[in-house]
Amino acid sequence: MTNKKPPAQINPPEQHDPFKMRTLEQILMLFDGGEFLGEVMTGHQKLMQDLLEHNAQHGSKGCNGTMTIQLNYAVGNAGDVGMGATVTFKDPKKPPSSAAAYINDAGELTLYSPMMARMNQPVREATNYDPETGEVRDI
Repeated sequence: MTNKKPPAQINPPEQHDPFKMRTLEQILMLFDGGEFLGEVMTGHQKLMQDLLEHNAQHGSKGCNGTMTIQLNYAVGNAGDVGMGATVTFKDPKKPPSSAAAYINDAGELTLYSPMMARMNQPVREATNYDPETGEVRDI
């Protein structure tokens, strides 16, 4: 006896459902009568403007942000689906402020450079020099 495969099952074509949600945009339009999708788009535009502003002021380092859309589903006994949606935006972080100062001999902050303090010492007299050229001789 030979092994025969059962005939392939042909699934009947799906009936056309004009209410079927076909895109993510259609699903997001369900929430709050379409106001949620408007909130998403407005927040997205603001995030893009914040990224451009951060890049212009601070450069591309650390110039990143996020948009998170979370959809929650709960199936009821009758096959109905309760849905909830939230969107959060995270703007690029501003870099910390920066400054510079020096520490003096007493351990205090000062704007006066210790190198400048050393340069402003009184000029020492050179006693061993060549009178013709003015060259200082090493001892």
